[in-house]
Amino acid sequence: MDQEKKPHFWISDEEVIEVPKKLTSRTKEIDIVYSEHGPKLSASLKNIEEEVRNKNDSNSLDDSETLVFKVDVAEGNKIQYKDDDFSSLGLTINAVKSERTAIVTTTKQKFKMLKDRVQKYTENGSRKTKFDYIEDFSSYLGTQKNASDLNKKIYLGETPPVKIDVQFMFIPKLVKTDKDIALKNMVAKIKRDNGELQDKPYSLSDDTLVVRAVIPSSSLSNYENDSAIYRIEETRFFEVNLNLSVQTEHEKVTISNQTNLDLLPIVTVLDSGITFPSNLSPLILDTWQPHDFKGKDFSHGTKVASKVIFRHFKEKTSESNYSPRARVIDCRILDGSVPENVMIRRIQEAVGKYSDVSKIYNLSANTSAPIEADEMSIIGYEIDAIQLKKDVQFVLSAGNHNLWQTETNISDIIDDDDSIISSPADSMLGITVGAICAEEHSTSLSGKNMIAPYSRKGPGFSGFSKPDVSAYSGTIIYRGNTPITPFDEYSLVMNSGGQLLPDSGTSFAAPIVSGDLAEISQIVPDNDLLISKALLYHNAKVLWDEDDIDEDELSLAHNLYGRGLSTVDDSKFSSPSKVTFVRRGFLNREKKERVKIYMPELLAAQPGRNAAKVTVTCLSKPPVDRTKGTEYLGAYVRASLKKSQENGTLAPVQPATKESRKKWDVCHQFSKMFSRFNAGDWQIWLELFGRWEDGNDNIPYALIVTIEDMSGNLDIYNEVQNQNRYQALNQVRVRAQNK
Repeated sequence: MDQEKKPHFWISDEEVIEVPKKLTSRTKEIDIVYSEHGPKLSASLKNIEEEVRNKNDSNSLDDSETLVFKVDVAEGNKIQYKDDDFSSLGLTINAVKSERTAIVTTTKQKFKMLKDRVQKYTENGSRKTKFDYIEDFSSYLGTQKNASDLNKKIYLGETPPVKIDVQFMFIPKLVKTDKDIALKNMVAKIKRDNGELQDKPYSLSDDTLVVRAVIPSSSLSNYENDSAIYRIEETRFFEVNLNLSVQTEHEKVTISNQTNLDLLPIVTVLDSGITFPSNLSPLILDTWQPHDFKGKDFSHGTKVASKVIFRHFKEKTSESNYSPRARVIDCRILDGSVPENVMIRRIQEAVGKYSDVSKIYNLSANTSAPIEADEMSIIGYEIDAIQLKKDVQFVLSAGNHNLWQTETNISDIIDDDDSIISSPADSMLGITVGAICAEEHSTSLSGKNMIAPYSRKGPGFSGFSKPDVSAYSGTIIYRGNTPITPFDEYSLVMNSGGQLLPDSGTSFAAPIVSGDLAEISQIVPDNDLLISKALLYHNAKVLWDEDDIDEDELSLAHNLYGRGLSTVDDSKFSSPSKVTFVRRGFLNREKKERVKIYMPELLAAQPGRNAAKVTVTCLSKPPVDRTKGTEYLGAYVRASLKKSQENGTLAPVQPATKESRKKWDVCHQFSKMFSRFNAGDWQIWLELFGRWEDGNDNIPYALIVTIEDMSGNLDIYNEVQNQNRYQALNQVRVRAQNK
């Protein structure tokens, strides 16, 4: 190993103190006059009955005993703490729209009992503790079920389309008999409305039924007023959409004979297909396509695969050898414009076939429309569910827009809501990758180290920052009236003939990170992907001035570049002046952990302002639940830094920015500069918070901590090593998990 490249240190269980945690919940007291509040609730229940009765010709649940409606709890209360209270009133929470709003079901018999109980509450305050916190009951009917872009197209546009291709999502958690009744009636209604089913109905990973159909837009209200329907979305289609003019092809690629292909990590490329010349064909481990695949153009998948395997190509004029860093599995799922339901099925089949041999999946395909931030996309959720079920990692392109064709500067593009990421880039457990321009090019809207003019930005679902990281890719300029990608080291991709040519798009940024993740996993015990992903996030190179940036500017930077530019070497190695500690563990709601790290004496004795920097990244893998709306993530881990003091106690360290302390994200990351401090044991305190009362599962996390001598002159690595407390990461042979 290079003298400057040192293995990271592993934090063993011996360096961790477990602290029991007592669970508490708080409910805000409400000053309610029951004799006034009760009549309001009674009137609302009566309205629900009347509206359901008036809409029974549209109601696919009319033959069942089930009623569906909405409940809002009072400000200061949360649905997550009311499950038992709802059950005592005969209500089942089927879906959560927000922390204060739920969609519930009950039987007609229990609904009658509910009305009687509200009447008694009105008269004498009976069940006061149950009804006081309920702000109101209301029907769940009408346009509130529609995705916002569907409402705009049908109700706000000048001329709505004659027909629309939509997906009807049924109320989650319906019992099977209700689901069967509703599906039968729904299919009959679609036929009656002169609509047409598109493919078979399918179920999401949480067993929610989805029906795709083409219907006359004039009949949409028949489905908005159907109690069986939870949400209506226009069907999304997945394709690649940045086909610029082809430029001059350059030298052919050959691979170094010194590379042992059998030792390379494997990345699965979910794309249009890969075709390599015979000298490169050993880099394709296997090829698969679904039974209904009709694709014949493999150019996009081939280019994507070339970036996974080779990262960047140097500018050369003759045939050159390159050292591959990964092999690929070719899964052909893109054959034109693929509807969301077909896309999901193909992804599920591909991962099901290869998850035992390949853990990293690159998907460089997006829909053309921005996400709706208050609702996780269907495919975004399915990708999250697959990652949890199969223990795999998806790397996703942020998506491309076409605003560069009409706008004249990058600022206007950034300010346009049409530049927001598109699904499945909203996946919370996937790694979403944006594109950055690597070089200056005349007439490009973006300069060096700026977001590429076509690359979509955040925020993502529920306001969380996206993308997660970025990678260098090509830009776009005009040659006359023709848009082209100019030639540079970072824009080059390989075609099916093994020749290099420039191309651009987030499609070719995502596979760089897929390959980076594969490289990092090779130095991690058991090739653990959560540790690898945490190292990737932890060592991303920031593209902004950390010392002179306010909260709003930092938030924007994160939504343009994520955590920064993916860097492989920093993720894989420590150095004499930069020491990284690694830990993999589990947390639940009943224990906290205090993880000890050693702050070197040599560094503490270093004079000067901002002598040391400590960076902390804690990445978790929580459960997800699409039926919980904006409460989608089931848990998050909060990390805090404690420094040692002369009297032997620990003092809290306040992170430099609030942006680093956002709740309910999968990654908690912050850094802090220090001028004067004490050597010895510092601690990282880890605490898990869960949303739902019954959730006490062990949630996996990966913790990365780096201590850096900002002068770059001190060998602090050697001092830490001489403590004989931390094993070198490359010597850890046990599975990197706590049992």
